[in-house]
Amino acid sequence: MSHSDQSFQQPPAQQFPSEQPGGFYMTQSAQQVEAEKAAQMSLILGILGLFFFGLVLGPIAIIQANKAEKLGKAATAGKVLGWIDTIWGLLAIVIFFLMMGSILAMSGY
Repeated sequence: MSHSDQSFQQPPAQQFPSEQPGGFYMTQSAQQVEAEKAAQMSLILGILGLFFFGLVLGPIAIIQANKAEKLGKAATAGKVLGWIDTIWGLLAIVIFFLMMGSILAMSGY
């Protein structure tokens, strides 16, 4: 076998190894890695938004889910949690102002 018969191929520069079930590795493109990060961030922000700053974290979770979906990665859970966070945050503000209004009305102001 001559040197010209041997073909050495290098993976594209923007691919990253990813361990798959069974212990073998598969490369992912930069777009796939970015999509995976956006989907994970969407889910994390959606979960955190259930407990802290839902009105802020919810829309960010929705944006990250949309980004992941545009890149080809499903992010339904993060998007649903983001909408739940946003709606709960808005409801909390409405309830707060209604309660404050009724307290002020009862106190005579």
